Amino acid sequence: MTWWLLTFSRAAAASYLSHLDTARAMQRTFARAGVPIALSQGMRPKPRLSLPLPLPVGASGCEELAVVEVPDDLPDPAAALRELRAAAPPGLRPLAIIVVGDQHPRPRVLEARYACVLEGDAGAVRAAVERYATEVSVVRERVSPKGRRTLDLKEYVVHAAAEPVPGGTRLSFAIRPRDDGAARPQEFIDLIAGWAEVEPVMRRLERRRVTWRDLPPGPSPGAGRSMSS
Repeated sequence: MTWWLLTFSRAAAASYLSHLDTARAMQRTFARAGVPIALSQGMRPKPRLSLPLPLPVGASGCEELAVVEVPDDLPDPAAALRELRAAAPPGLRPLAIIVVGDQHPRPRVLEARYACVLEGDAGAVRAAVERYATEVSVVRERVSPKGRRTLDLKEYVVHAAAEPVPGGTRLSFAIRPRDDGAARPQEFIDLIAGWAEVEPVMRRLERRRVTWRDLPPGPSPGAGRSMSS
């Protein structure tokens, strides 16, 4: 068996797929293209395809990553990529295939960069971003079915910036995960909107770039190199 790293974009209607639905859509794309995916062992075999970094529902991704195990006797990856592109549903577009070999890649995220457009007073949003830069700690509470948790956004969110655009303000920022997890884009957006006293209504949330580590050397993007469009 051989491992591939498949980069793909997610946009338009596909932006509203959940993480699991995106993985299923990618699996169906392989099936329609006639490109087999290896199956796991055990009583209930599952396709060996995973998406290492979930993309928020409603967000587009410029270059997402799928880790896929395929049989060794597949045709040229370039031919497989053409078939995958022809079989992909609207909004999902395979971009490139990197052949890793028999070593299972386990990529981890160093940094993910996001951008969106916030509606409301651009000056107030910019002032909120400037305030964030000067704060030493910004603790927020997260409530989930598992209970309550507090996290300091300053430990995760960096490179925040705001610039006026027609109809609002483009808010850009990066999230750096830690061993204990990561902040969510919506948490930072809600914070800035609250400080700016504007509605947390955003448009065109997109993940523009992801920097990975723990990828195999050689033809794949090396550890710490970014995969950007």
